[in-house]
Amino acid sequence: MDDHTLVLEALGALLRPEFAVLGLFTDAAAALAAALELHPDILLLEVELPGQQGVDLVRELRRSGSAVRCVFVTRRADPARARECLAAGAWGYVLKDASAAELIAGLRTVAAGGVHVSPQIEARLAPRETSAPGRRHSLDLTERQQEVLARVAAGMAGKEIATDLGIALKTVEFHKCRISRQLGLNSTAAMTRYAIERGLVHERKRD
Repeated sequence: MDDHTLVLEALGALLRPEFAVLGLFTDAAAALAAALELHPDILLLEVELPGQQGVDLVRELRRSGSAVRCVFVTRRADPARARECLAAGAWGYVLKDASAAELIAGLRTVAAGGVHVSPQIEARLAPRETSAPGRRHSLDLTERQQEVLARVAAGMAGKEIATDLGIALKTVEFHKCRISRQLGLNSTAAMTRYAIERGLVHERKRD
């Protein structure tokens, strides 16, 4: 939900190809009633809502016993506010200047039981603040996947990565494909940006 109809309609159009959108709401009371009646898997909401703070809506849902996973999609790039929302039980905090790929990947992570926080905010939070019992972190890559992603971001070609890690080129391509699908990163440039934002860049060795 959001207090701007145009934003709501844009989000709905973006999500419908992959998710069932049960409703669009511009005020907290309507969203709360719908969440309790329809039992959606995920509820998207803003920090500032007409009639109620978004974090208070999350608390109400938790007190009611609702299992809906609340994800904030907000313009508020405020680590303190993100910290409050996550502590209240939110499963995500995505900035409105995020790419569509990040939002979709983040919602996939949440649907699978993980937490997603936009990198600009996550970098300013303690690791424990983006994790909780039963919730996985969005960067839930294997150690090998992180090694491959770091080398992609460092500008290494597939054969170079294979040689550097002592694995087959097909294995490198397999990991890149899995990373792309898991994180919604559909290009080398997107992988590079993601790795840099997460501090995963591996300095390429030079003779």
